Amino acid sequence: MAMNVDGFYVTSVDMASFFDNANNLVAMLDEIQDATISNTQENNDITGKNGAVIGTLKRNKAVSVTINNGLIVAGAIAMETGSPVETGKYIIRATEILTVQSNAVTLEGTPVGAEGAEIVTLRKKGLGGMLEGNYEQDATASATGKFSYADGTITFFEGDFEDGDQVVVFYDMEVDNAVKVSNDANTYSGVYRCFIDMTLSDRCDNIVHAQLVMKRFDCDGNLDLNIGGTDAVMSITGRTLKDTCNIGADAGKFWDLIFWE
Repeated sequence: MAMNVDGFYVTSVDMASFFDNANNLVAMLDEIQDATISNTQENNDITGKNGAVIGTLKRNKAVSVTINNGLIVAGAIAMETGSPVETGKYIIRATEILTVQSNAVTLEGTPVGAEGAEIVTLRKKGLGGMLEGNYEQDATASATGKFSYADGTITFFEGDFEDGDQVVVFYDMEVDNAVKVSNDANTYSGVYRCFIDMTLSDRCDNIVHAQLVMKRFDCDGNLDLNIGGTDAVMSITGRTLKDTCNIGADAGKFWDLIFWE
């Protein structure tokens, strides 16, 4: 006997997982705050004598999907930008705020600039955090406003700084085992298989599970990363396309919603 699926409410949206056509996992969202699946269709009246409505012409069914996740997921960013998640060595712009001691400071990182030009910019941090002065790198800190760099240490011209002064140093540094997601102007969001897992409860507090299966979830490429507030919310938005890749019972579907105990 089939289970009764009338009278349920969703207690949690547990997870949304996305796969490419080769069934490789692209992204998994497991801190979902909420999700909205909007199903629409166009209804046009068919009228007869004296304008009376005698029928409805129904067409243009569509399904849009919005998923708000409480954590930022690199794979989901890649889905929206259309670029893969890559791992390797990359160059970043490093910033260090250092305190001068004995006319020098020591960097924590290792610059990768050309020899003699390893430091991009060096400024003094003055009162109120204002950046002051323009200091240039040379081989020996030969004059006021000059500094030298060697083996992780920046040495200043005698008298330019006192012990306790702070400087802000910018330089390029290589990071290893880093993860990169790009947004190429000529690469666009993709189409994926999407599975949304939910936990439900009936009016008698019996727990039931459900999964929304979308064979062709089309990311719309509209990516919002809300950063710096109370939480970092990531929204994935798109639409479900008609399944034109299967034959038989699955052909032409937007989605299936499957319940089980």
